[in-house]
Amino acid sequence: MTVDAALLGAGNRGRFTYGAWARKHPDELRITALAEPDPQRRAACQSEHGIPDERVFADWRELTARPQLASSMIIATSDTMHAEPAIRALESGYDVLLEKPIAPTPEECVAVVAAAERTGRLLQISHVLRYTGFYEKVRELVASGVLGDLVTIDMKEHVAYWHMTHSFVRGKFRNREMAAPLVLAKTCHDLDLMVWLAGSAPRRVASMGSLQHFQPAGAPEGAPARCTDGCPVQAECPHDAERLYLGPSEEIARLWPWSDVSPDPSERARRAALETGRYGRCVYHCDNDVVDHQVLAVEFDGGVTATFTVQGLASEERRTIRLTGTRGELRGVLHEGLIEVSRHGRFGTEQHPVEPGSGLVGHFGGDERLVEHFAAAASGKGTESVRTSGQTSLSGHLLGFAAERARETHRVVELADFRREVGADPA
Repeated sequence: MTVDAALLGAGNRGRFTYGAWARKHPDELRITALAEPDPQRRAACQSEHGIPDERVFADWRELTARPQLASSMIIATSDTMHAEPAIRALESGYDVLLEKPIAPTPEECVAVVAAAERTGRLLQISHVLRYTGFYEKVRELVASGVLGDLVTIDMKEHVAYWHMTHSFVRGKFRNREMAAPLVLAKTCHDLDLMVWLAGSAPRRVASMGSLQHFQPAGAPEGAPARCTDGCPVQAECPHDAERLYLGPSEEIARLWPWSDVSPDPSERARRAALETGRYGRCVYHCDNDVVDHQVLAVEFDGGVTATFTVQGLASEERRTIRLTGTRGELRGVLHEGLIEVSRHGRFGTEQHPVEPGSGLVGHFGGDERLVEHFAAAASGKGTESVRTSGQTSLSGHLLGFAAERARETHRVVELADFRREVGADPA
């Protein structure tokens, strides 16, 4: 059975992840309706899927106001436009694949999950890392008992400097008016994995972090508002927009992150976008308020403790994990597909190499397997429960919001109290 889906949002995720998978697997998923405000992106996506004009809209509200146009809906709008369309879709009878995070506030997250529970519709959150071979293997090893009883979890996400500036300094996740805090907008994947691996609910969290580097005080002397305005340190600056965005060929510039700058990959169009748009701005003169480094300390029911660090000044993208149990230890590096296990009382280590899948752009194979799983579940062919359902995902989301509360207030936050406050649990 082929699943028909309406697509809200034809940006990077909507068009090049979900839409591309549908084009590659037309017998499993078809995009049959579209809502996208940008006319260029809307026209391109409509053409790619052959969608009739009467099923294409500039505003998602126009689409959801019509009688149900498909059995499913894929929501890939911006962070602040997740909750309302998701709730309306669920109440209208759609099964929903929702881009992460669920919403930019805890109350909205609770409302979306409650709508899925109330209507009985399928709600799957796009936590792609649960679908990678790497983290599936980590989970398998933990469940096998080879580590004994899990005691501590240590996870780190090193965000490359260019990714930080593109998405969280210049880009569409740069401040709280338009996106969730960094710990949700970027690392809700990691918190979801942490809850999954711990196998119990988070009990309390402490957090520290700040915006230290990407602010006016860090600007080199004489740096103008835009990199295209003749910056005196342009040749040495690692964040020079011209070098990052104009360097690649047109073929490469069709891909993310360059596709965010201009739908037209020509150098002329990219240069014009830098001269007037947000991606040409000096990283020290933007309207960003997102932290560039943060640390979490978490205690789970049952006593497992965990630490998580995210920072945006890394030389390269990297996620690492270290799990310690009563009988052994696991160490892994996602980007290298390396997992090793050492057992207490034995010499040497056991190697568990994992095929890295499609690499960073495809979340190491997680993107494709996520959409495949949704198509199977929505068609009734799924043989397992939805791995990242709204209810499952909610725990990691609320942990992230509680961590942000802890960071802002310099206090340890009790999750039971926080969940009651935001309406996740009855008083």
